[in-house]
Amino acid sequence: MQPLDLVEPWYYNTVYFILFLFLSWGTVLYYIGSDQQKILRSEGSAMQGAALFLTVALTFYLGLRPLSNSFGDMNMYRHSYENVINSYDSVSFKSEWLWHDLSFLCKRIGFNVYEYFFIVEMGYFGGMYICSLLLMRKNMWFAVLFFYISFSCYSFGTNGIRNGLGCSVDLIAISLFALGGTKRPAGIVLMALAMGIHRSTALPSMAAIASLYFVKDTKTAIRFWIASIAISLVAGPLVERFFAALGFDDRMSNYASTNQEGVSMDQFSQTGFRWDFLFYSSGAVVMIWYVTRYRMFKDNVYTILANSYLLCNAFWIMVIRSAFSNRFAYLSWFLYPVVMAYPLVRMNLWKDQDRKTALIFFLYSGFTLFMFFIFYFGTSNGFRGFDLYWYRRQY
Repeated sequence: MQPLDLVEPWYYNTVYFILFLFLSWGTVLYYIGSDQQKILRSEGSAMQGAALFLTVALTFYLGLRPLSNSFGDMNMYRHSYENVINSYDSVSFKSEWLWHDLSFLCKRIGFNVYEYFFIVEMGYFGGMYICSLLLMRKNMWFAVLFFYISFSCYSFGTNGIRNGLGCSVDLIAISLFALGGTKRPAGIVLMALAMGIHRSTALPSMAAIASLYFVKDTKTAIRFWIASIAISLVAGPLVERFFAALGFDDRMSNYASTNQEGVSMDQFSQTGFRWDFLFYSSGAVVMIWYVTRYRMFKDNVYTILANSYLLCNAFWIMVIRSAFSNRFAYLSWFLYPVVMAYPLVRMNLWKDQDRKTALIFFLYSGFTLFMFFIFYFGTSNGFRGFDLYWYRRQY
């Protein structure tokens, strides 16, 4: 396979978000005028096939993207893949073994770097699609839109791809685990495989297990989430050092230190207490509270999904000041779409479910698109303008 030179790398994210602006808000316009519940009875719709087509199209679009610094760590992953034969010893089950074995296998088969990225992207988008199929089969279109327009979807499909792939596998694992019965053992196996890709997925996996056996209602999890904000404000740096000392992930030890020798902090994401990230995270918390505490809906699957999100997000809040804290936030944010979408397409919440779901989705997708324009068109010195953004950049 060769790269798809459809647009220049600098414009890839622009095309992605403009595409979803039309897809998302076109869907909003279709449902906003309805006072019925078509969303709950849409099985067999032609849009179900459209969900699969969209998933395949995105896999090709991002999987066969050209090599460029525009995609963050892509060149680092390329370099690692091209040298995997020299750095590989043998098949083992050491930390993150599956990622290294997968890379080695692809290299031995003869896949070029574009085919390698394509396979990673298949797992990334495939995980979100399979989760939608398992939990929200009746409205796959809305389900996949919630995933693909989410705040972090593009970033972890092009930059933090190992984290993204690991969380997508864990997404399937938690879904199977939550469904229970004969599916639960398969979910546990997939949790182990997800840790073989990125060991930080141990956090959401353990949160899902804790949600089944220990934290059995959302009231306790919500209280813990609120308490984590107070803990972070009062003793945040102490808590960060504590978690870093546990050896949960070597990256945490690196990110928690703001004085790494030879490393400029200009390279890191914004540090400090991220009120903007907390505001974004609270949207899912409000949905969980409304569904489970205010409306008192009882759904064992949703309880596990909701508590997993709350526990993981609470962990991130307590280490929120770390550099690259968005990467720790993703350990809960990858569950954000399913926490939002599941009750909207599965539970009879309102008589005019279509209209209210369309409104919620408009706000949900609007936040992502707003942040895209702010990030790429705005700077700390004010609005940067289209003239600089559309200037052709060469990499």
